[in-house]
Amino acid sequence: MAFVLLAEPAAPVAGVLRRYLEGAGHEVAWVASVDEALRAARERPPSVLLASGTGALDGEALCRGARAQGLTAPVLLMYPPDEEHADERALQSGADGSLVGPLKRATVLTCVSLLVQREEARRAPQAAPTPVTPAPVEPQAPRAPQAPVGATSADFEFLKRLMFMEVKRSRRYRYPIALLMVELDRFQERASSLAPAARKGALAETLGLLVAGVRDIDVAVPFADSRFVVFLPHTPRSGARVVAERLREKLKGVTTLPVGTASVGVSVSEPPAGKGAGPGAPVQQISFGGMLKDAGDALRRAQAAGGDWVEVASDASRNQDG
Repeated sequence: MAFVLLAEPAAPVAGVLRRYLEGAGHEVAWVASVDEALRAARERPPSVLLASGTGALDGEALCRGARAQGLTAPVLLMYPPDEEHADERALQSGADGSLVGPLKRATVLTCVSLLVQREEARRAPQAAPTPVTPAPVEPQAPRAPQAPVGATSADFEFLKRLMFMEVKRSRRYRYPIALLMVELDRFQERASSLAPAARKGALAETLGLLVAGVRDIDVAVPFADSRFVVFLPHTPRSGARVVAERLREKLKGVTTLPVGTASVGVSVSEPPAGKGAGPGAPVQQISFGGMLKDAGDALRRAQAAGGDWVEVASDASRNQDG
């Protein structure tokens, strides 16, 4: 589990957050001021720095100070419910993510888990962009705490915030990212004879196969019923297609459903190279919603073509790339 440095001036709030984190097995050190946080981070760099964004403890100033002293660990800033520009403020201060209250247990734990995973990707940006097929293993439990399958799950809500900031960084630092929308073909028909518990088990097995089929640095979360989203950092178009094809084949092995297939829609952001592509270049505006829409549209085209297919957004036709 992770070592979390918690910077929060209010003892009652800190107590609740500490219970959340320690209950999930994380080690937590609590400090109540910016100076204490900077000193603690120097003495022992945390896996994640979780800090109040504004108020009695200025988390944005803390983040800037931590970056100035060389701290590279992910920083997650917490904002009150009335803050309308949390993502932009966190990004400008150098943080890696933002949380807007009220802070729920599942959301906090998911945020910490996903940021730890993404830090692994940053430590190995030179790794081969096409993920290596893992050796056959038993499906494992998802890496992040799981909420009920649905578009409002804590996993998906934080994935939106993670993607918002990751897309901007990919534009600024010129590395590709990909988003897959995966759905079991004719799921309602295939699952019509299953009891609710068995249906839920089939979806859990599907998610387990997706998690087992990607790298540890990738993120797979439920989206809606039989649909899932897979986020692939540092992955170009060619690598994303390879992963999508592998997952499509892998989902033919769902044992708790009648034999069937799956379709995948792929959306890729590949920043252009060339003059002005350095870290100081202007950040192009691109949204998580845009990538999600492109992947969803590609998925619908794959299903309209008969299913059991991978469609990449902006592909001219079904026959492109083979």
